[in-house]
Amino acid sequence: MDGISFLKSLKEKQNHRFTPVIMLTTESQESKKQEGKAAGAKAWVVKPFKPEQMLEAVSKLILP
Repeated sequence: MDGISFLKSLKEKQNHRFTPVIMLTTESQESKKQEGKAAGAKAWVVKPFKPEQMLEAVSKLILP
């Protein structure tokens, strides 16, 4: 199962419908990003990444 398939499966579960998910991936194509967004991803971080990138993504999800 790839990450997007996993995310779709996760979002089908009542307890996780609103769980924010950050995709950490090697995929950088815009079409994949859009597919991930449609599946419920709230952020997309491409490997290799700098720690600041992940912290920024997390900050956007937890700060009001």
